[in-house]
Amino acid sequence: MSVLLYGASIVLLVFALIDIITRPDEQVRGLPKFAWIIICILLPFVGSIVWFVVGHDWSQAPRNHGRYVEPVRHEDRYATLGDARTAHGDKRVSGTEQELAELEREIEYWNAQARLKRAKEAAGEGESTPGS
Repeated sequence: MSVLLYGASIVLLVFALIDIITRPDEQVRGLPKFAWIIICILLPFVGSIVWFVVGHDWSQAPRNHGRYVEPVRHEDRYATLGDARTAHGDKRVSGTEQELAELEREIEYWNAQARLKRAKEAAGEGESTPGS
């Protein structure tokens, strides 16, 4: 039983150390990363549990030097742009529509070229091609 508890403690220590090392400094609470590593090495079982309870920042919100930063909402960001946003949006839509129209014209051109080639081949089946 003690071997199982010792094994679980080692696994917990390894996970805690990997988590501490790979976590950005902004997501470490309480102490610097180096201090958390020392605590986890000196007190493997207790230090690892304390890291996951106290030191690990579980929130997904962006942080700025320990202070909470409100996530940017798209409607808030674009509300200040007013008419500039719609004008920019119209440019993108019209640009995309232009590109699609150009692509359709190109497809029609190549389809016409293919039809013309097939018609020439059907009309002059016995003729050889200029490259032959």
